[in-house]
Amino acid sequence: MAGARLVDDLLLRDPDRRLRITVIGAEPYGAYNRILLSDVVAGRADVAGLALTDSAELQAAGVEVLLGRQVSAIDRQTRDVVLADGDRVAYDRLVLATGATPFVPPIPGMHGHNDQHGLLAGVHTLRTVDDCREIVAATANARRAVVLGGGLLGLEAARGLARRGLDVTVVHVAHHVMERQLDAAAAAVLTRSLRRGGMDVRTAAQVQRITSENGRLTGLDLPGEHLPADLLVLSCGVRPNVGLAAAAGLPVGAGIVVDDALRTDDPRIHAIGDCAEHRGEVPGLVAPAWEQARVVAAHLTGADPTAAYAGHRPVVRLKAADLDVMTCGETDVDPWDDDPALEVVQLLDPGRGRYVKAVVRSGCVVGAISIGEPRAAAELSLLVDRGSPAPADRAVLLLPGARGVGPAAADDPTLIPDRATVCRCNGVTKGAIVRAWRGGARTVEEVSAATRASTGCGTCRDALEGLVGWLAASDPDPLPGDPNPLPGDPNPLPVQLATPLPGGLR
Repeated sequence: MAGARLVDDLLLRDPDRRLRITVIGAEPYGAYNRILLSDVVAGRADVAGLALTDSAELQAAGVEVLLGRQVSAIDRQTRDVVLADGDRVAYDRLVLATGATPFVPPIPGMHGHNDQHGLLAGVHTLRTVDDCREIVAATANARRAVVLGGGLLGLEAARGLARRGLDVTVVHVAHHVMERQLDAAAAAVLTRSLRRGGMDVRTAAQVQRITSENGRLTGLDLPGEHLPADLLVLSCGVRPNVGLAAAAGLPVGAGIVVDDALRTDDPRIHAIGDCAEHRGEVPGLVAPAWEQARVVAAHLTGADPTAAYAGHRPVVRLKAADLDVMTCGETDVDPWDDDPALEVVQLLDPGRGRYVKAVVRSGCVVGAISIGEPRAAAELSLLVDRGSPAPADRAVLLLPGARGVGPAAADDPTLIPDRATVCRCNGVTKGAIVRAWRGGARTVEEVSAATRASTGCGTCRDALEGLVGWLAASDPDPLPGDPNPLPGDPNPLPVQLATPLPGGLR
């Protein structure tokens, strides 16, 4: 996904096609939205709808696309990438967007001869289109599914399997689900909601062995208990793909180490996305990956030689039709901390599946968790993103809709200010969506194509549909190409080249 966005940004900034761009991908498919694979498992999306690029269109734009071609080495002396079949592709600048690989825990009985990962029949990872197809096919003959891992992706996969009618159990080694994003109270509320939805959740659970019969999965052994299973989906995290970089002598830590320009210690080589480590962090989310692509595109085209990536404050949302979970900013704080600059306000309503937590530091909102309160989630994420001052009555932060305040009243688009971010993955504001409408986009798909809204994690799709419906009702016959800019809109049209490109840069 990071590589696809980089190519898109390069083409936007290089209308005269001075760059010679080559894309090499090990998978036989063009770039697709991995974030929505769990939606395919749930039956809410189709594999065909995941495509982010069209190889034929890229080639028509002058991009050389090499699919199903594995890179075996980087030759920094000759400035070539070496393919597995021995072919070489020369570069002036090389961008590594090699992503990450699912982590398979070393549990006895895990391995067999099922697939390329050497996993036991009935055991699957969820990272690629092929993984997704195998899981969907396996659900036809499975009744009991176990998802190993209670992080964000694991819970999304579990909800997807439950939607297909399977009995689903989530097994998680930590003491509560989504421990990287949620505090214990929030996780308890979420776990209760999951159990009410028919799922079983086991936390602080250590799998001792995977059991099988005739080469096929039969279950998992936990301490003092055997858990039967026909299908096991591994969601135990990922590991950045750093092998090519390490073999080429580039510094690697958790990922490929880069500076603020996303450069390695070789100024001709950049790294972006899940494989890149910036200031000790590997974000592993789509929004920072796309911001990294924008920075690298600005450098490669010469549009902005000073462009820098300063890190990202992610907003994490759980994609499930019947659950609304959001977390952002600084949330791992103790409400009873004696720090006079710190304030924590909370709403705990487990009976209705609601939990809202707002963290205020030095008078500004710096972190939030929201479960079961979409209005509070939208309002708080906006406040955290801007570091906005907290209202004098801190309770307003917990239920803004109940007091008739807050820009994010989901059922009334007129209350959303133009500057409010609708699609966080792409930084698309309400104002940008209205501009696209005034420019002639009339459907959700057309607005999405014009603004990139909903092409990331997909959690803003409902908001986008609501805005398009509101525009259709309130502005049914606008003048195409309305030149009036919307005040406060921070999403200008794509920037054109500020400086000429070096001739023939590849």
